[in-house]
Amino acid sequence: MASRTGPSQTTIDTAEFARRGANLMGVVALREFDRMRDLLAGEHGELRWELRGERRARHEGGHDDYLELSLEGTAQLACVRCLRPVTVELRERRLYRLFATESQALREDAEVDEHDALVGSARFDALALLEDEAILALPIAPRHPKCALAGDAGARDAASADPAAPRENPFAVLARIRGGGKEG
Repeated sequence: MASRTGPSQTTIDTAEFARRGANLMGVVALREFDRMRDLLAGEHGELRWELRGERRARHEGGHDDYLELSLEGTAQLACVRCLRPVTVELRERRLYRLFATESQALREDAEVDEHDALVGSARFDALALLEDEAILALPIAPRHPKCALAGDAGARDAASADPAAPRENPFAVLARIRGGGKEG
């Protein structure tokens, strides 16, 4: 079951959603997220997302319910070097096993790496989960691949210098700067 979401269609009953193998998908502008909007350097950017439910049988009987969230899109963040907007790609896929209580989820989350633990509910906000994961997908220090800062020009020139050329001993340079060493 797939549906295009509007704001009223993103609150789900996680157990029922997983039992039915339901699917939600949509596109949302990043400026629609209150917490994420504060992290952005521009109004542009959107996420295409999909949330799928799944119920998996256990070998010993019973079942476990899962949600899988996929997101991809772009966001504009401030470059850590020049503070001008830089466009970054966001792409994330997360698998969550659903639990009835916070204590069960915490216990499971500490023991298993294949999925994250999540407390399910009859009124679960899928867009809040999407915003959380989008924020976590943001790079810590976004920057332009070739930032236009003047200080970077020297760094690029040094990095592109002939690696086979002999380099001066950095301790000799330090001694010369301090005035205690001889040149040559």
